[in-house]
Amino acid sequence: MRDDVCNVLRERIVNLYHKPGDPLNEKRLSEELKVSRTPIREALIRLSGERLVTLVPHVGARVSDVNLRDFQELIELREILERGVARLAAMNITEEQIRDLERLSEMANHINREDISELIDYDMQFHQIINQASHNHFLHESISVTQNQFFRIQRLISHKPERMLADLPKVIRALKRRDAGQMEQFMVEHVEHFARAVGRYFSSGR
Repeated sequence: MRDDVCNVLRERIVNLYHKPGDPLNEKRLSEELKVSRTPIREALIRLSGERLVTLVPHVGARVSDVNLRDFQELIELREILERGVARLAAMNITEEQIRDLERLSEMANHINREDISELIDYDMQFHQIINQASHNHFLHESISVTQNQFFRIQRLISHKPERMLADLPKVIRALKRRDAGQMEQFMVEHVEHFARAVGRYFSSGR
């Protein structure tokens, strides 16, 4: 039950159902999710550890803001983690996971490229498969926390992950060759491409 509540709130925050700065009232959330306030409180504490929620003494909880300083630190962390995931995925990916990526690539050919939400959903599925392909539980957990911050920023600035869609066939070929260096290059380039888009968003004053 506690994990379920936490997962629901995490998904809501990442998908901007609860936007940056929104208050998270324990009583209202417990009524809405039909649980007691205890699992709500525990979930908010856990999500504060993931930097998705900010706990304000004597005030309550709110969705954490998005700012350029934190994002720059997240970029540094994610590049380090993506390098590790990419190399392990190239070495450890299974044939079934490659087929999952091939199915994702095929489905991506038929989606509406103007539907940003759908594009981001595909981006999330892509990273989920790559993360799992690393077959390292601790690394998977760490990078998932970091990626969740990116996904909510991606939705916030309405960024289309077109680089991922364009490179997906090449990523699949690199994985089939077990080319760890090429995979590392792809993943870092994707992060840097997104970082430039976010930089433009913040510099525009929005």
